[in-house]
Amino acid sequence: FFRSFAARVEYLALDRPDMSQATKELCRRMSAPRVADLRALSRVARYLVGACRVVYEYPWQLRPVLSAYTDSDFAGCVATRRSTSGGSVLLGGHLLKHWASGQKKITLSSGEAVLGAVVRGFSEALGIQSVARDLGVELQPEVHADSSAAIGICHRCGIGKVRHLAVAQLWVQDLVRAKTCRLFKVLGTENPADLMTKPLARTEIDGHLERLGLRPSPGRAAPWPR
Repeated sequence: FFRSFAARVEYLALDRPDMSQATKELCRRMSAPRVADLRALSRVARYLVGACRVVYEYPWQLRPVLSAYTDSDFAGCVATRRSTSGGSVLLGGHLLKHWASGQKKITLSSGEAVLGAVVRGFSEALGIQSVARDLGVELQPEVHADSSAAIGICHRCGIGKVRHLAVAQLWVQDLVRAKTCRLFKVLGTENPADLMTKPLARTEIDGHLERLGLRPSPGRAAPWPR
């Protein structure tokens, strides 16, 4: 029963950024679900009763910028103490992609955790830039993060005093130095990627959805079959 409905929630979360973090936690427990996990699933179901759907809005825009917003919840998992990386990619004000995933290793600081999320944001932005280039559209990507420590690591050359960092994460330094992909700081309260990293209050969820170009809407959509 738990696996069946967790898989259904995962399907719904493909275009629901407000459910990404909760869905990730539910899917982690599909191998050996417990009674507490069923209660967590029921909380997601109750949330869907009050927020049954969101509407993607795509207003007309001129010369949009490809922006990736990234964030991380440092050591958010109580069992493993691994962090969660969350992010979204927007073309101007249009949401193209969002994600919430657990990091593969335990990070030693919040700056290192956000650095992992920033590297993921660079990868997603460059991937969408490559697809747009194949379609004849040239986009200049930029990445946003709310951690001064992670931004400082990306702007320097080499690992410096942070010797425990994996060298595989530092390829973003070359991109920032060559201005191939720009990196900016965003306020934590205005970073929509925060929606994909931790549970938030309903007012904060609605605010981040608005920043992503989504609008909560009650009832059923008109084209839905009865």
